[in-house]
Amino acid sequence: MSEYLDQNTHKLLSSLDYREGMKNFKKKLYEDFFRDYKKSVEDVSEEIIKMYGSDTKEEEMRSAAKDLTGYAKEIYDKTIFFKKSTTLVDMQCMMVFYVLPGVLKIPSEEDSRRFTDIICEEWSAVFPKEKISAATYDEIYNGFRTTFLGFNIEGMFGDKK
Repeated sequence: MSEYLDQNTHKLLSSLDYREGMKNFKKKLYEDFFRDYKKSVEDVSEEIIKMYGSDTKEEEMRSAAKDLTGYAKEIYDKTIFFKKSTTLVDMQCMMVFYVLPGVLKIPSEEDSRRFTDIICEEWSAVFPKEKISAATYDEIYNGFRTTFLGFNIEGMFGDKK
């Protein structure tokens, strides 16, 4: 089992600044921000690729997912009562917008899908009232709307670079 991955999977989430992540979750900004995010966690992605080739990959995936969700739980537990729900929503957004699509971009579609399923299971185990699911980068990017009721909405809401 990769000790590095076991102790560093949390970087998939900890390397994201929530404010920046939300600010860049717009069609015109998402592609560049996602690319920069993927570059910042390249070391973890390389270890995940190695994990996929392991004979004990299922066990390793579970352990890595526990590191990631354990980090989120630690952040949540340290947050003052009045900000807990906001913090949890922020982390869930980063998981759904960046972390899970980032994992799905790692070569070996079948293994990446299995790993994201395990991460989502562990998330629900740590946060029993919460459920997240994985979508690919393309699914998210293609989900950005450009028109509403026939009006072009790009740039309407301060999407200036």
